[in-house]
Amino acid sequence: MTTTLAPTPAQPDTAPGERLDHLYCCNPDLALCGTDIGDASEIAPDSDITCIVCADLEDEPCSPGCSA
Repeated sequence: MTTTLAPTPAQPDTAPGERLDHLYCCNPDLALCGTDIGDASEIAPDSDITCIVCADLEDEPCSPGCSA
């Protein structure tokens, strides 16, 4: 049996220090994708969501028990 190393992963679409715009539901410190956004500032309601996971979940209902 031979083993080889996997290729280097692709570089992320964002540079270090560049932020993504996320969405949250009930907890303003936790984005829909699971990212801690407690230190992030609010974005304009008409802004494009640049986090592809949050953008994909945007039209899904919030968690059960969430009043939003």
